[in-house]
Amino acid sequence: MGGVVEKPVQVPAPAPVPTATAAPTAAPTAVVERALAAHPGVLDAAVLPSGDGVGVLVVLDEMSTALEVREDLRASLVAAGLEAEPAVLPVVRLPAPPLGTFEDLAAEAAEAAASGSSGAAEVSRYEEPAAGPEADLAGRLAGFLGLPRVGALDDFVELGGDSLVAVAFLHAVQEAYAVPLGVVELFTAGTVRGIARLLAARPAAAPQVA
Repeated sequence: MGGVVEKPVQVPAPAPVPTATAAPTAAPTAVVERALAAHPGVLDAAVLPSGDGVGVLVVLDEMSTALEVREDLRASLVAAGLEAEPAVLPVVRLPAPPLGTFEDLAAEAAEAAASGSSGAAEVSRYEEPAAGPEADLAGRLAGFLGLPRVGALDDFVELGGDSLVAVAFLHAVQEAYAVPLGVVELFTAGTVRGIARLLAARPAAAPQVA
């Protein structure tokens, strides 16, 4: 008797597992435009081409500063996975189109400020503190102000500094560098770079930076 011939069982191949595709990264301009629209202190704004990152013209209310807007925009860019550095130029009103490039307008603003034109504003850009006292002072000041970073040219008052912060910060500076500085000197120097220059000009300066 012939045996029963069993047909081989066809096992279906497993369905391919769809691979997750990374979400497309938003363009820096789109991220900045959304952040500007949501900022309560920005009355009007324009995002312009800039070779260094993202250039922004802003019309601000009386309570806001270009530095504050710049850091808010950077936080939005970082949250979107972008590393572009925003530069902010405050203006009384947006110029009529065509606006040109941000660098052109920034150069005009710098010329106006240098000539002493009333109401001329400077571009707020982040500049990395130099290694040494600048970086140390910037880190200390950021800690006192509760900020993630402080640039070498960021203004103490625009950062939110007041007399109480100034006294505490200067006490820490005196302990670290053995150089007494007054509150008036801090407000006059205005920036980390200015404070570092004051320290360098004092013969008693003896950094105790860890």
